Amino acid sequence: MSVPSLPLQNTPTQFQRPALQLLKRNPVPGSVTALRVAFWSVGILLASTQAWIFRYQVSADSISYLDVSDGVLPGSDWHRLINGVWSPLYPFLLGIFRRLFSLSPGHEIAASHVLNIVIFIFAFACFEFFLAGAVRDIETGGGISAEDHWAVSLPKWAFLSIAYSLFLWASIAEISVGSLRPDMLLSGFLYLDVGMLLRMRRVPARWTGYLVLGALLGTGYLAKSPMLPIGVAILAATLCVVADWRPALKMAASALAVMFLIGSLYFVPLSRQQGHFTLGESYSVNYVVHVDQASPHWYLQNPGDARGSFLHPPEKIFSDPPAYAFDTALPVTHPLRFDPLYWIDGVRPRFVWKRQIEAIMINLFSLKEPLRELRSVMGAVLVLAFLCSGRKQVMAALLSTWPIWLIGLAGCLMYIVVYVEPRYVAASLALFCVGLILGFPIPREIGPKVALLIVIATVPVLLYPMLRVTYIQYVHRQRFNAESQAAEALRSAGVNPGDRVGRISPIVYDYAVERILRVKVVAQVDHERISEFWNAPFATQQSLLHTFASRGVKAVIATSPRLSAENQSEWMRLGSTQYWVWRPDRQ
Repeated sequence: MSVPSLPLQNTPTQFQRPALQLLKRNPVPGSVTALRVAFWSVGILLASTQAWIFRYQVSADSISYLDVSDGVLPGSDWHRLINGVWSPLYPFLLGIFRRLFSLSPGHEIAASHVLNIVIFIFAFACFEFFLAGAVRDIETGGGISAEDHWAVSLPKWAFLSIAYSLFLWASIAEISVGSLRPDMLLSGFLYLDVGMLLRMRRVPARWTGYLVLGALLGTGYLAKSPMLPIGVAILAATLCVVADWRPALKMAASALAVMFLIGSLYFVPLSRQQGHFTLGESYSVNYVVHVDQASPHWYLQNPGDARGSFLHPPEKIFSDPPAYAFDTALPVTHPLRFDPLYWIDGVRPRFVWKRQIEAIMINLFSLKEPLRELRSVMGAVLVLAFLCSGRKQVMAALLSTWPIWLIGLAGCLMYIVVYVEPRYVAASLALFCVGLILGFPIPREIGPKVALLIVIATVPVLLYPMLRVTYIQYVHRQRFNAESQAAEALRSAGVNPGDRVGRISPIVYDYAVERILRVKVVAQVDHERISEFWNAPFATQQSLLHTFASRGVKAVIATSPRLSAENQSEWMRLGSTQYWVWRPDRQ
């Protein structure tokens, strides 16, 4: 008597079919469609609220992206889009948006936040594409095996609830639409690329899929250069997931060529600009500053452990308190932030074990808060692992979704060795968690109850940080366009576009006044030592201010100065804002 053979893995078995049915049906009131509508509505509402709260605010990086975006405007040079640190796609979109709606300087910052809402919707759509691929991957054989007849997959409604909550946590609480930066755009391409990877799993390699993936990876690289190493990892992963890697090898090579072909729109003119081949220099700048410990952080006088010496560092023009001058020929708001590569010229990264280990430890500590907010998801993963029937089932669950969590883990590790901010790794952390939670089976008898308890334990914990942050931001929101009012008052005081100004401010996200008026910051007191200026004797303050004036500064702008009776008459408030101005021609 012959023993019947088992069906192929990508054909659901008699044991898999109940699991797939549970995955597809929705055991709670409402439908999966209603669940999607609810999360989409909450997401767009929170993103719009956050963009509205921060509509008048920008960081120093945001100002640099706006300066780069000027290259798209009429009468400008598109080469302005080519910068060693700031990738071109996001400022290109900013420039197109500004040009399309003819935004005035006083309204461009607030209006540009609308573009961030559009990019958030793009990222959400990309996440939907990824989720569809993840669910289909489980349905077509990536989940419960024939031996695991005791188990079922996590119900679709439960998985989607957790996945959407992770996306909103990453996008609203960590990445944020409140800053004019490309991290949200990059996250969208990351979700798209992993979604394409999942669609290649266990099917014959196809030219169309590989060429589309290569185009997406190349466009993602234009959004932000870290997509390049992630893209190479994704292409390598495709060789492990397709039905046969041999014919896929030449397709992956072609996809890599397409990625570099599209990326050449950036790295070819950048290489010509720098005089040597380069794919982007943000890694070098960050390694020199954060690992080799070049100092001071912004003003770069000491190269630390890096090789070489600075060829043209910012000039230290005052010692106590320290102040620096950094003028260039470029008509930009803040030369020091617009082109960091210029200021580290002559210095290259150097690997030192002690410094590298210290940097990794600091970066791991930087992940403490986002990981704390993900503790409920990690707890759910541990519970699911505990409910498995043994180590074999745990390993099988992890292997079933490895393309998701491994790419997410790689995205985090890439930053940990150099420099981490939560917004850099939020999308990767979301992928990592989705990959872990998706693969685990749950006991058939208690499956619905376990799923409900996991959702109750994870979703509120994920949603709470962004709801809390949004509420706090709303309460403390800026209620009027102070920067536009200050810029107009500064113009009335005789400061005109193109003039040089100095700054005395403890914060680095209030350069909007200068951007709106189109003046250039060419000197400033070290923003970490501002209290030393206001505590200094009146004669010292006057000496520093006149040193600024000797460098062609027509005005010095201060934020919330600590004025004494002695220097009160030296400063003029700009409207009813927190900005004040000192002008040498009034002395």
